[in-house]
Amino acid sequence: MKTINLDTILDIVSRQISAAGVDCILIGGFAVNYHGYTRNTLDVDFMIVADQLEAVKRIMMRAGFTNIVIEENVAFFSAPGSPLRVDFLRIDHNTMRELLANVINATVHGYEVKVPSLKDLLAMKVFALSQDVDRRMGKDLADIAYLSVLHDLDLESDIRPLCGKFGNARTYDLISNQVEALSTV
Repeated sequence: MKTINLDTILDIVSRQISAAGVDCILIGGFAVNYHGYTRNTLDVDFMIVADQLEAVKRIMMRAGFTNIVIEENVAFFSAPGSPLRVDFLRIDHNTMRELLANVINATVHGYEVKVPSLKDLLAMKVFALSQDVDRRMGKDLADIAYLSVLHDLDLESDIRPLCGKFGNARTYDLISNQVEALSTV
């Protein structure tokens, strides 16, 4: 049985899932890494249109992902012996269309994948943080703050509008305080 690692997962997505006509965008920690802030992650996250889950499920099962949990907006796939889990967040067609309009066609570990633009990735992170601050603060707040500093983003013109649309005032305050703390280091 073939070992399932990051290269295997990226090969499945870039070749098989793409060949099935499924638009798939790399998000989460690996997208954060692509945009310049390197951090560890134990899962590989993608976004797909919700009604394409069955096609993805068939492909992942053929590839050896036998442990599958499907929840309302996400499907989790893992394979025996693999430390990596693969998550497919499900979105609607309009959201996918908006993301694809700004997507970056990137090479990650030698595989061609779609990565959200920095602004779209930050919007996802702001949304996730605002939905569950206690659970998401350790990861998403750091991602937003470090990417903001690395890309020299302006809190007022770049981050506040994202918080207004995808988060709230508390989310903005948390991000602002974290960015300011990083900027003084």
